Amino acid sequence: MSTCAISFTPKLSTFAQLALVMLYVANTFAPNSIFASAFSYPPRNNKPPFKTHPLENHRNCRLPTTQLNEQPVSIKKILGPISPATLDNYNLPPSTISEGWAAQIVTKTAKSLDETTEIQLCAKNAEENYVDSFRVDIPIPLDQPSGVGLGIELLEIEGGGREDGLGIVIVNGLVSEGNAERAVNFLKSDGKESIMYGDSIASADLILKRKKGSIGENMEILTVRTECLNYDSMVEALGGLLSPLNEDNNKVGIDEATVVLTLKRLRRRPKIQIKLNYPPSQNLPPEILELKPGDNLRMAMLTRGIKLKDPLAQRYDGKPTGSGNCGSGGLCRTCAISVRNGGDLLSPPKENEKKMLEATPRWRLACKSWVGYGMKEGEITIDVNPRQW
Repeated sequence: MSTCAISFTPKLSTFAQLALVMLYVANTFAPNSIFASAFSYPPRNNKPPFKTHPLENHRNCRLPTTQLNEQPVSIKKILGPISPATLDNYNLPPSTISEGWAAQIVTKTAKSLDETTEIQLCAKNAEENYVDSFRVDIPIPLDQPSGVGLGIELLEIEGGGREDGLGIVIVNGLVSEGNAERAVNFLKSDGKESIMYGDSIASADLILKRKKGSIGENMEILTVRTECLNYDSMVEALGGLLSPLNEDNNKVGIDEATVVLTLKRLRRRPKIQIKLNYPPSQNLPPEILELKPGDNLRMAMLTRGIKLKDPLAQRYDGKPTGSGNCGSGGLCRTCAISVRNGGDLLSPPKENEKKMLEATPRWRLACKSWVGYGMKEGEITIDVNPRQW
């Protein structure tokens, strides 16, 4: 008979009582009372269970359509292809991750005007960090004699003993030669994102493939949401998801099984430093701006009081010179800048912009330039009002 091996070592922290638990999801689980009795949580007194923070929108999960001066853009398209190796540069040190997580209550309104409320993970310091989201495939062998499990060690950092089942649980490590470790080794060799300490499992899909007669294939997908569950609730959810693979009757006819985990990871926000030079005739010192990926260059400068209206600009739409700006429409060229270095950190120009500025290849329209392309950080040096140099 298969069993579930669970071990824990309590440690006290200034933020929460930590429990180290090893997850081998199988037929049975240790009683909830073992965990709950060892770690109690004070009554909530009808207060919200967690600190709330602004909703984090990030690269792979529910990226917004942001409106910049009446010109809607997709941040995901602006940032372009993003390498996992680049994102790894922004992973937080392990010593800071457990204290960096928080949760928030989010209310959504559907098209039917029905409101739904859910709890989501977020960064406690949203100015410095953000929450990334990605998926990892874990193939599950069907010939495991001692019960099917993921082979993931979990660490609960918030919520031990809560009656509502809420909490924050992160990955503490991978079981040697377990299913997750084998999957991670393959992903790393292929240059893809894998599982690391501090990640939190937001949801899990079990994909079962069965043969359908002599030809064809039948696919079944089971899903559980595990975001902001405490340890007991997460173990129960993942165990229920994998139960078809641990029941001989249901296992008959299954040819392939894969668990797809949606993981959330805390990362620091990349920073782009802009060195801005004014024409010598203006007799102004250079300015340094610090921006984040996805910031529009024109909007960033205007909100800081930097004048971009070049009176010498010749409009592309046939209107007379000096007749005002087009409101980031990319027609008046009054926001043109000259890029000395760091141009690869700007979103690539579209065909219209290339045609407008083909005589001056170093120039860009600030209204059509977003910083942090490829989610990279670095330095950009630009000259404003380039016609006056």
